[in-house]
Amino acid sequence: MDNDSNTNKSPFTLKGLVIGSILALMIGLIAPYGLMMQLFLIGFNPSSPGALFFFFVLTFGVNVLLGMVKQRFALARADLILIYCMLLMAVTVPTWGLLFFLVGTMIYPYYFATTENNFAGYLHPFIREWMVPQDFQAIKDFYEGLPQGASIPWGAWIEPLGWWFALVTAFNLLLICTGAILHRQWSLHERLAYPMAQLPQQMIDKGEDPLSRIAPFFKNRVMWLGSAVPLICFSLTGLHYYFPMVPNFPFFWDTLLWFRDSVWMPFAFSFAWVGFFYLVNLEITFSIWFFYILLKVEEGIFKMLGIASTEKLSLYEYSQPADLTHQASGAVLIFVLYGLWHGRDHLKDVVGKFWRSSAGVDDSEELLRYRTAVFGFIASFLFIAAWLWRSGVPLVLLPILILISLVFYIFVARLVATTGVATARSPIVPAFFIISGFGTSVLGLQGVVALNFTFVWQGESRTSPLVACANGLKLAETVRGSKTRLFWGMMLALSLAFAGGIYMILFASYSHGATNLSGINWAGAHGWPYVGPIMEEMPAANARGWLFKAIGASLEAFLMWAQHRWFWWPLHPVGFALAVGWLAGHIWFSALVAWVFKLAIMHYGGSKLFRNLKPFFLGLILGECIVTGIWGLLYFLTGDRGHILTHM
Repeated sequence: MDNDSNTNKSPFTLKGLVIGSILALMIGLIAPYGLMMQLFLIGFNPSSPGALFFFFVLTFGVNVLLGMVKQRFALARADLILIYCMLLMAVTVPTWGLLFFLVGTMIYPYYFATTENNFAGYLHPFIREWMVPQDFQAIKDFYEGLPQGASIPWGAWIEPLGWWFALVTAFNLLLICTGAILHRQWSLHERLAYPMAQLPQQMIDKGEDPLSRIAPFFKNRVMWLGSAVPLICFSLTGLHYYFPMVPNFPFFWDTLLWFRDSVWMPFAFSFAWVGFFYLVNLEITFSIWFFYILLKVEEGIFKMLGIASTEKLSLYEYSQPADLTHQASGAVLIFVLYGLWHGRDHLKDVVGKFWRSSAGVDDSEELLRYRTAVFGFIASFLFIAAWLWRSGVPLVLLPILILISLVFYIFVARLVATTGVATARSPIVPAFFIISGFGTSVLGLQGVVALNFTFVWQGESRTSPLVACANGLKLAETVRGSKTRLFWGMMLALSLAFAGGIYMILFASYSHGATNLSGINWAGAHGWPYVGPIMEEMPAANARGWLFKAIGASLEAFLMWAQHRWFWWPLHPVGFALAVGWLAGHIWFSALVAWVFKLAIMHYGGSKLFRNLKPFFLGLILGECIVTGIWGLLYFLTGDRGHILTHM
């Protein structure tokens, strides 16, 4: 901890804020370009390889050089933390986290309208004009490219993007206020592991010599040995694209088909994910892969017996029957609600500070004063509700929609803070939680269309400002003083990444035609093709779905009770809540590998060997970030496309 006891003085300087803003804008410009051109992925998952790569360049390169010129030119620890927090925020915005969904959802139903899908009859009458561009030629040119000599029609986008920016800003504020409220409970009272924060912490920790230009972490040979593993393996993959005789090291290894080929189980591997899982308890990594396989068995049995649900949900739930989706949804609800109940004393303190700011706990070094955080939460909640009501969501469903979305955001953030999973999202999107759980009669045709627009902000809950805030605040604990400037840095980074991302998406699409680019060419297809059939059938509430939600909730409650009742209990409840979904299929094998390695290390070498090898596994994370950045830069300079090395 710093020795400065003046908690009213901000440790974060204008220099750090300016550098963080520049990097946030760069992320906004680079991230969508990298995805559209198939160069790299830097904003897909909570692992945030883009933020880590930029931070590595800053701490190991730029800041060292500045210190060599003159010590006072180097960035202080607090400013490095500010910059990293701004990078974490920035990577949540430009691609699948928000902007690809936003742009695609706005215009997909117009460009792809045909006689067969009847979008013009089903959808267009119920889409509010202020939410989407009204110039069809501007939409057509977005997908097909501008005629020679034509300019980008910015005017067609200004009004709808202005409305969406207001909603996004309100959601950012809601999630950051939520993070500020929950931080003390998660970090200090429950002492969650925060594996995602450990690598950047090591990158700025000067050890016993506070004047050292290079952190001891970068002088550790074991760490560089770990970094060399993904650097070599993925560089071979990079060379394989040019020289096919060079061995290839793919992210997806194979897929196992069992139960008469009715159940598929992918094998994907990431060195970085193994590194993250090494940092958490063995019972957690065991539970992740164990419950994934167990629920695949459940899926197979249901299919073999012919009793699997035929309910159709969204594209996000395609990888498993609806029964398992609802079962996992019930587990998630219990997981989050129990966590809030467990922290009820802290939440009472927060509410007490809201009513009497002079009494209760000391919140002077929190991101926001608790009174400010609660007020910001309420104000943003009401603004979001008003915006969604104006878009067509029925008033009676607004609190349920926003609260269930918030529950899912908290689930992913707590999941990352507890387990170090590099990618995860809610088992069901909130829109289909509403449609399946409450039926469409309460929505009406207008409400069904309005719900599809919520895919913009809740379709990809794996990257959210709440996840970034939780990990950033864990780092910020190591500096004393007011965190208000850190809050404004976070909000500024989100806005700059929004501006940079929108500019790059529109510029690249109008220059090349979105149909010729990756990702943005089909953004919007996650939701709109499913809306027409729903509007035709207008299904009622699914009672079977509620039954399986109750089953999942009951099993999760039992797992939580068993974990607290029996010290020998080997299963962590987070594994059951996480075990369903396409992304669970990505992570389970890396969790298994990490569990095997750590189990052997702890058995034969104990905690001493575990600590000695920790830099090696942190090196696995850093090495995968570095190789992604180096080869992405190489592809950019050579104009090559379509060779993404890793899905970290």
